[in-house]
Amino acid sequence: MTTGSLFTQLDMGKRSLMAQQSGMNTVGHNIANIDNENYNRQRVDLDAQHPSRSRFGSGVDMKQVERITDRFLTRRLIAEQSRGGNVEIREKGLRRMEAMFAEIEGFGLRNALNEFWAAWGRLSISPEAEISRQDVLDAGQTLANRINGLHRDFTQMRKEINGRIAERVERVNQLTGEIAGLNARIQQVDRGRGEANDLRDEREGALKELSKLIQIEWFENNDKAVMVSAAAGFPLVNNRRANRVEASYKNDEVGFFSLRGVDPKGMSRDLTPYIHEGELKEYVNLRDEILVGFINRLDEVASEVAFRVNTLHNSGTGLHAAFDRLTSSFALKSDAIMRPLPFLKDGLFRIHLIGKNYDRLETYEVELKAGEDTVADVVNRINQTVGNPNLLRASINNDGSVTLEATGPYQFVLGKDETDFSTLLGFNNFFENLQGAKDFRVNPRLKERPNLVSTGTGLLPGDNTVALAMHQLQFDPTMAGESITFDEFYNGMLADLGLMINRAQEEFSNQRLILDQFQKLRDEVSSVNMDEEVADMVQFQRGFEAAARFISTVDEMTKTVLAM
Repeated sequence: MTTGSLFTQLDMGKRSLMAQQSGMNTVGHNIANIDNENYNRQRVDLDAQHPSRSRFGSGVDMKQVERITDRFLTRRLIAEQSRGGNVEIREKGLRRMEAMFAEIEGFGLRNALNEFWAAWGRLSISPEAEISRQDVLDAGQTLANRINGLHRDFTQMRKEINGRIAERVERVNQLTGEIAGLNARIQQVDRGRGEANDLRDEREGALKELSKLIQIEWFENNDKAVMVSAAAGFPLVNNRRANRVEASYKNDEVGFFSLRGVDPKGMSRDLTPYIHEGELKEYVNLRDEILVGFINRLDEVASEVAFRVNTLHNSGTGLHAAFDRLTSSFALKSDAIMRPLPFLKDGLFRIHLIGKNYDRLETYEVELKAGEDTVADVVNRINQTVGNPNLLRASINNDGSVTLEATGPYQFVLGKDETDFSTLLGFNNFFENLQGAKDFRVNPRLKERPNLVSTGTGLLPGDNTVALAMHQLQFDPTMAGESITFDEFYNGMLADLGLMINRAQEEFSNQRLILDQFQKLRDEVSSVNMDEEVADMVQFQRGFEAAARFISTVDEMTKTVLAM
């Protein structure tokens, strides 16, 4: 045996030492990342080195550090993140809405409605009692507070969601920037014949988080860069460049964001209608669909309660509550005064002229026509019907409100109104509101003078016909085309919310099972198993010891040959 062949064996032993050491380094790296959920375990790929001139082998060749992964499972796991983010945000949002109704604690809108109707029932028993009138006003104020508060909570939740949309959009831009930067680093490492396994793990983790925020499509091109696109094919990541998504105020509703993609030339396109899954999609859906739907239904309740209560209240009378002067709560702009009054009905609007002894002297019946009569027409017709301005006259004020005024010893009360004119303008309304639930309130005039609360249709102290009719409103079909009661309509709102919560919980639970299943399958392939790593560690340790003994033996042999 020549010294040349012995030196070759020493080189073979050195390569074996390096291979075993590389394996040990890889095992240590795996163990260190055992709790890293985005980490894919690595394995040293060893191969026999082919002999060149000798008939014997040349030892071991470390080809690469292989990243153990299943691309199909990885793609499915990333894709399912969008659906998971979608249902998670929906379930949390609906749960928060349920808490806003506060029905379980007994402080909800249903309880306030029931107490309001009950207060009218108590007033019908004692229509002359001031404490009963105050009770009605207090119950009305509580109802107004509940309606206002619920509307305010829904509106505030929309604003908070709008802010969360801006936060999520900023995170999307951060992630796309990270992915583009990782593309560049992976390409650099791979060209230098290094191993970019950890960078690929980091990139996959960024893709998972990005997919949870916004629905994406992605693939790895021949340059080993990930290309990512969002809704309508808008490119989020193009090789080493990331395009931005903006939370833009270019929306139909002032102050609320839409999602726009901005390309390198500064041109933008609206992505909002094309995003179907992910946290951003569900935030937009909560803000613009679910919450708006419940706000509209709350507005419908408020408007209908106000209309029904005011219609009865306007045509009734309080305790010694004839008017010298009455101004409408609502005012019209100058251009609206000369346009047909909306929602006016055909029929008669009645005013009763009252003498000094509270006796009814005259009833004026003013005929109105829907779709034709303006406020100015109605004022003129009232004056024409009365015929004598020294008894009663109507006028339009500078601010667009309308005033009815009796003169001399006379007073007046409003009678049965078939046209809804008195309700539309707010003459002697119990509730005032123009925007549904937002500005729903008790008429301040009644708070100052509780004796103005209408209980009957005449001026006799014991008349309770209006109070009884108010109490009956709880049981009358008034909503949905006069097919269901207020309680049934409101219960329907709560039932719909409950069904939505149940569906969201089921979908969230199912999606979590799906994600867990794919994560389990992925972990079976890619996660670090401590038992396997310890076994590999012992194997590489024994291999290292054997290679070291081999080198020691060859060294002794070399010394023997050199000493000959």
